[in-house]
Amino acid sequence: MSRFAKGFAAVYFLMCSAVVLTGSLMPSGVGPVAVFAKPWGKSAIEIVAAAEAPVIFVRDGSWIALTESSDTKLVSRLYEAGAGFVASSAVAIACARLSGLSLEKNS
Repeated sequence: MSRFAKGFAAVYFLMCSAVVLTGSLMPSGVGPVAVFAKPWGKSAIEIVAAAEAPVIFVRDGSWIALTESSDTKLVSRLYEAGAGFVASSAVAIACARLSGLSLEKNS
């Protein structure tokens, strides 16, 4: 295999991995989402409040907040309110577990 072919294969693999990773981090449907604020913008809690969503958890640093997505338009409202990135429920659950918060619903 030539050097060019190896380089092409490596770049192709990295690009495909980036597409899959980005797709898996994007929120879909309803459930908890993690809201990441831009460093130069409003805090995450201000973004969640402006989008009229409930705040589940926010730590001392105001970069990340967890909220519950009850409708499919919440993600759009969060971006309109100034969110830098809105992550899927898998990321929100991971952030909650790292913070010692349980997102389990009690029946």
